[in-house]
Amino acid sequence: MSSFKVRSRLVNFRLTEEELENLRVACMLRGSRNLSEFARAAVLNSVDTQIDPESAVRDRLDRMEARLAGLESVLQSLLNQAVLGASANSTPVSMQELSTHA
Repeated sequence: MSSFKVRSRLVNFRLTEEELENLRVACMLRGSRNLSEFARAAVLNSVDTQIDPESAVRDRLDRMEARLAGLESVLQSLLNQAVLGASANSTPVSMQELSTHA
């Protein structure tokens, strides 16, 4: 979530060594460019959730929909491979066709 707005305000807080290490690990796992970007996004996301709790639910549903779409794509590919492997002359079956026969 980068922005081209000039950020001129500073927020400062202290961490234990363990908290800092946990923050670094979380930052790395998320793929953030740096600790500041990660911390800013986490804090602002938390603020947004406090101001508009429904936004957190919408964001989570959006992420789940994206993951489901990815899974559907993988399943469709696997289904097509299985059908083509079973019979070289048959046409691929769609997920919708398969679910209507179940």
